[in-house]
Parts: sequence; structure tokens; C-alpha cells
Amino acid sequence: MPEKKKYKIIIAAGGTGGHVFPAIALAKKFKSDGHKTVIVATGNDLEKKIFEDHDIENIFFESKLKDQSTFSKFLSAMGFSLLSLDDDKGIAKFVKEFTPQLILGMGGYASFDVLQSGKLCATIDDNGDGIFMPEDINEPYIAIHEQNAKAGRANRVIAVSTARGIIEGLEGAFDWKTTFFLLSTDDHVFLGNPVRNEILNINRKVRSFKEYSKSPRILVLGGSQGARSVNYAIPEVIKQLSKEMNIEVMHQTGELDYEEICQMYKENELCIKVFPFIKDMAEAYEWADLVIGRSGAMTVAELSATGMPSILIPYPHATDNHQWFNAQFIAKKGGAEVILDKDLKLDILVKAIKKIFLQEGILSEMSEATFDETFVNATKNIAQFCYKKIEQLPLKNIKGYM
Repeated sequence: MPEKKKYKIIIAAGGTGGHVFPAIALAKKFKSDGHKTVIVATGNDLEKKIFEDHDIENIFFESKLKDQSTFSKFLSAMGFSLLSLDDDKGIAKFVKEFTPQLILGMGGYASFDVLQSGKLCATIDDNGDGIFMPEDINEPYIAIHEQNAKAGRANRVIAVSTARGIIEGLEGAFDWKTTFFLLSTDDHVFLGNPVRNEILNINRKVRSFKEYSKSPRILVLGGSQGARSVNYAIPEVIKQLSKEMNIEVMHQTGELDYEEICQMYKENELCIKVFPFIKDMAEAYEWADLVIGRSGAMTVAELSATGMPSILIPYPHATDNHQWFNAQFIAKKGGAEVILDKDLKLDILVKAIKKIFLQEGILSEMSEATFDETFVNATKNIAQFCYKKIEQLPLKNIKGYM
């Protein structure tokens, strides 16, 4: 039996946990399959904290495009950078010396420089016969993975200029304007967002609360960026609900709001589990009956992979309102209630929670509607897609080279 090929793979990710966590899931898969894999990131404090807990090779470069306009990024992607030619030589040198067969960008400004460097490091083998063939090109397969239901600006630029592969984490991320002007690829697929194995392996059971025989369990995810309004709304909601039912709550607040939220619960004489950061999210999901939080791409993916009912409150200032589109991915199937941030009022939240817990069959229906096997298999399917495309001839779409 022939030995499987071993590849060198660069994953470009950084800026936020929404980019880094799926990158880590994919890096672990590539590594377990025997491929040399490194994640290139920006080295901010959040990234360093996340990487500390994972045995994945990583290297940091400061992105020179972080504060540049979308137009500047587009010019850079097309080879007309407004930056100094020396600005990204560290990244370009690393990519060239690493000689990857695959460069996978996870979106955001942090991956932009790496993908651009990959485009410029193709070489042609000289066999001495004077004949050029497509297989003589040594060029990394450049792909992007978009986590959100509405593609970010960096990925939209890369999609029409550099990428040969486009992978959607939530279906329909690239609208007709982007797909109409695709210049570089016809490898455009929906394969889902990678979800961490520890979350995939949980054993969830949907419980019933019609007769008040058990205490409903709510997991509040208020620790993400921009979730302050969620954090401050929940204590009063729980106080009101506690007058009518025994209820258990686990509340992730983030570091900034932790002390004040603890004090609010204390003043309301509520015994609630409050954490600045929940390290074991698998355990939290297994414990919970309902999740309340923002609709970041990874939250939506984790809810989908576990069949977790939810009340989603999209962050109103997300770029291009992408969190609203993320929430609709589950809501349109009947798996989530969506409440806009401006409507985050006591009576609205209390009514939504009571309906889910006390109306017979609702919790089970929401769980069934939310579950999507695409996300259970996303890591494996993305890896298989990449392996297949690495072997694909770079000029496959040029007439005469089919």
C-alpha cells in the first residue's frame, strides 16, 4: 500500500477567538493526519492565552494591513500595495522558506498578508526539455474559510483576487456580487465551521419542565466583545423568573463586568454560578438546557453541533450586521428565538424563556431544529476538501489544460 503524502500547511488566523478556535481545530486534524502544520497569527494577548492550552505550532507576525482601508487591502491583494515593499518581508520570507502545499486563511486582516505572500511564492520546475506543463508549477493551494453568514471584507477581497478555494462556515456567506465577480476559483463549497472535539463528544439530553419537577438550566454567554447589555439584562430576568420557578444559571461575564454582575446577583439574593471565563465549554453545554448570548459564528456552530436551543441577541454593531445573519441560520429553522439588542427588555426576555420551558414540546422541537450534522463533520470534511485540492493542477480552468 503506497504511503500517504505528507504536506506542509499554513493556517493564517488571528485577531479574535472566532478566527483562532476553528483554526486550532483544523490544525489538530492536519497534525493528527501526519502533516506539518503551523498557525500564523498576530500575537495579541487573546491569541497567546488561547495557544497556551494547545499543542499547536504557531508563529506571530504583526499585520501591516490592520488599520488600512478596504481599498488598500484590495490593491494589496491585486499586487499594488500602498505599503512599503519591506513592510511584509518577514511574512513573505517565512512563507517562501516553509514551502507550503496549502495556505488556509480563516478571515480577518490577520490572514490577509499571509495569503498574499502565498500568491507570490509560486515556482516553476525546469526539466530541461524546454516544454512547459501545468504540473511543472509549484504553487500552494490558497483557500479561505469564512465563519460568518455574511462574509467579512477581507475575505470578500481575497475571494475575487487570490483564493482558489472558498469554504463557507455558514451557508450563503458570499452574496451574488462577490460570486458574480469571482476571478480566481470555482471551488466554492459549504462545509460548516469546525467545532472542538470536546464539545462534539458531550452527551446532551433534552429535559421537560412542564410539572416543575426539575430546575431549568440556563447558560448565559455574556463574555464576548460587546456583550455588556446582555450581562446587565440577565440578573433582573432571573430574579423575575425565580418567583415562578426554580431555575439554575451559569453566567459567563467576561473580565470587565465580572465584579459588578456578581454584586447584582448578590443584591437580588440569587445563588448563581458566575465566571469571568468558562474554560470547559463542553461541560457547560452538557449541563445547560438553554443558551442565551450573542450570535458569533462559533457560538452558532457549537449550538448547531450539539442541538442546543437558544435565545440569540445579535451584536448590533457587528460589521455588516453579520451577527443578525448568523442568528437567522438557526432561527429560520425554528431552533432559536432572536431578540434585537434594542428590544432587550425584562418582559420580552421573561416571556421568551417561559415559553421555551413551560410550553410542552418546544424545547425538544428547538433542539431537533438546531442540530445540523454538517458541523459535526466540518473539520473532517474541510481537511478532505483541502487534501483533494492540493493535488489539483493550478491551471485546470485554462483552455487546453483540462
